Amino acid sequence: MNRSRFIGVGILFAFVLGGGAFYLLRPLADTPEEALHRFHFPSEVRAEDQIMDPLIVAGKKVVPLLLKEIQDKSMPQRRYGIAALGHLGDLSAVPALEGILKDPLEIDYFRCDALEAIALLDSDAARILAKEQTSSSVDCINQLVEALINGKLPTRRTYLQALVGWHE
Repeated sequence: MNRSRFIGVGILFAFVLGGGAFYLLRPLADTPEEALHRFHFPSEVRAEDQIMDPLIVAGKKVVPLLLKEIQDKSMPQRRYGIAALGHLGDLSAVPALEGILKDPLEIDYFRCDALEAIALLDSDAARILAKEQTSSSVDCINQLVEALINGKLPTRRTYLQALVGWHE
């Protein structure tokens, strides 16, 4: 495909996707470290549903670094790092997420994010954990527990959505 046709296709995608196609033209992270850097220091303004996109685009190779980082309770944008683990689909994240969920000293919304990430990774494990949380005093956990027990799972952000910067 010649350069002008490539540019034309890019403009068409931009029109169809409402500007998201320009994400396709941005450089992708080559290493997990670069993905984490782009996550922590974005070069563009992102909507909330796009914050974890550099991690999703990097794929499972970023999981070990992310598992280490989320242990730091002062990690910037920690809740999106926790959420990204669920969207990345690597079951090795479940024990760390379960630790966050069960830690009463954790901030409530981090605990909720951990349960939601577990639900994306292993719905059966999430339902078991949800049943253990039925007497929680945390509103977001109670709402998520009810949804999980009723079979309503969270929606996964796909690689393609992250790649093109799809915003809902």
